[in-house]
Amino acid sequence: MSVIEWSENLSVGIKSIDDQHKVLIGLINRLNTAMAQGEASIIIGDVLAKLTDYTRFHFTYEEDLFEQYGYENNAQHKQKHKKLIDQISTLKENYESDMMGAIGIEIMQFLKNWLTKHIMKTDMEYSQFLIDKGVK
Repeated sequence: MSVIEWSENLSVGIKSIDDQHKVLIGLINRLNTAMAQGEASIIIGDVLAKLTDYTRFHFTYEEDLFEQYGYENNAQHKQKHKKLIDQISTLKENYESDMMGAIGIEIMQFLKNWLTKHIMKTDMEYSQFLIDKGVK
């Protein structure tokens, strides 16, 4: 059961970044399916670990492109990345501390908001800049 379907509306127009976003969407959908089947507690630790690692990889990739091509809003975008990493880390720590409660719902809300606010808004701000530099 997919909570987020990939569409061109989510595309930043850069295949390498779109492919990374698709991996993140896949993790979100995996968690949503498990929640719908009452099995979230079985996979949530694995999904959080993969989400944390892949998010760091993805943000590093973007930030390296910003440095390489001189993106003027690099510092502001990095700050947004740091905030998102901190939020994911807090969710992961809460899970590991056995503070489950509504952690699955909290994670799903966070991830959906992240896609709608970060990818569709913040990432769109740099997409044309990097496309103009030839990033694919």
